[in-house]
Amino acid sequence: MFTQRLKFLIFNFLGLQFTWAACAYGAINEWPLLGVWVGLAYIGLHFVVVAERLRDIKVVLVLGMVGIFLDVLNTSLGILSFPTDHTITFFLPYWLMMLWIVFSLMVPHSLYWLEKNVVIAAIAGAIGGSLSYLLGHKLGAITLAQPLPISFIIYAVEWSLIFPVSLKVVKYLSRSAPAHIYSYAKPDALKDE
Repeated sequence: MFTQRLKFLIFNFLGLQFTWAACAYGAINEWPLLGVWVGLAYIGLHFVVVAERLRDIKVVLVLGMVGIFLDVLNTSLGILSFPTDHTITFFLPYWLMMLWIVFSLMVPHSLYWLEKNVVIAAIAGAIGGSLSYLLGHKLGAITLAQPLPISFIIYAVEWSLIFPVSLKVVKYLSRSAPAHIYSYAKPDALKDE
């Protein structure tokens, strides 16, 4: 019923959701490396299955580092802070860096369909990105600067820019037709007989 491509896209989408939940839960319950371990497990499985490994490594290096830099900037400006200071390096906890890496692996796969419309991508980024930070704040994993609506607007603006740009970066790094972006390795156990 499900094609290999659809199964992978679902796996790809859920990878970030599970990693985000593990990161938030771990941060709240003083188990900050939980999200890192879940993220590493997802990344390992991702690279076992995906065919465009080199492209995805480039995407992680570019988008992951840009996202980490953005949150370092937000932290240094006082927009973002963390209730605890363990496992923090370069102003950020390890779990937040892991979220950027896992998010960057979603862009060329389950989110790539948004590349066709920059306006929708900007709206999706503004809503999804800012709500993610707001939910993290409400759960107690992060602290956003007050007044909260201003922090929300800052993240909405940032994400309305960063998400469409991320899609363009993936397109540039792919240097192939979108059909090639969705090619996946089929481990022997999954090959059709």
